[in-house]
Amino acid sequence: MYFLQTAFHSIRKNYLMTFASVFVLIACMLIIGSAYLCSANISAFMDELGEKNEIVAYIDDGVEESAYNELQDEIEAIDHVVSVVFVGKDDALAAYQKEFGEDGEYLSWFYGEENPLRNEFRIRVDEGHLDSFQQVVKKISGMEEIANTSDSQEIVDVLLSLKRVMDILGFWIMIILALVSWFIVSNTIKLAMLNRRHEINIMKYVGATNSFIRVPFVLEGIIIGLIAAAVSFGAQWVIYVYLLQPLVADLQFVATVPFIELCPVIILYFGGIGLFVGIFGSAFSINKYLKV
Repeated sequence: MYFLQTAFHSIRKNYLMTFASVFVLIACMLIIGSAYLCSANISAFMDELGEKNEIVAYIDDGVEESAYNELQDEIEAIDHVVSVVFVGKDDALAAYQKEFGEDGEYLSWFYGEENPLRNEFRIRVDEGHLDSFQQVVKKISGMEEIANTSDSQEIVDVLLSLKRVMDILGFWIMIILALVSWFIVSNTIKLAMLNRRHEINIMKYVGATNSFIRVPFVLEGIIIGLIAAAVSFGAQWVIYVYLLQPLVADLQFVATVPFIELCPVIILYFGGIGLFVGIFGSAFSINKYLKV
């Protein structure tokens, strides 16, 4: 109880530096948290795209229907191809007609001999090997029986690049901001110890151990870190749920990950950063003042 009372007394006495430390820590944690949330949503979007990734291979009109099965077997033999589905041109036209809704009735004129579409194969690539997507497309496009293909390679490339950049930036941002936070908190503790240096000297002379003197300052650092973590978590929740998600709600092709699914990692990050900076920032900064 003595240690906690001493820690809270020091926080109240140096409230300006305490506020500065908490504010800087909150800013650092929000940046780190935002980087993680962006990376998590990009990863989720990549997973969703991986589940829906599809290459449409249009069969040349000169290919006999009797050769379709052999062609399908050849495509299925390509590495990382997980499924190949044949879609006749009338079925493809019916799908377009359904997609267009009421306006789709005009497409009914094109059934039979008037159908301009081609028979096609719809091919899915293993979602765990999206980096091989382009190679699969090249192999299919190079087949003589295939007139042309359509795919989402450009989107896959952009998302893969963006995810790599976010992962790298997120790591270095976390390291840099943790060091900045450490510096701010340690300076706060140093100021508290500077104000109490005479008291510390007296305690040393009367036989107080270094651990007994150090504990209140370490607790002060922990309290500052945990306060910042709690405020940061609340702010991150408000920003994500009430600002970000409503902004993207109207975008049908983008779905954000529910915040409740990301809570454990956010709590772990913020709590870990708060404790790490609080404990080590105060522990290192006090050593100078323990030498009498």
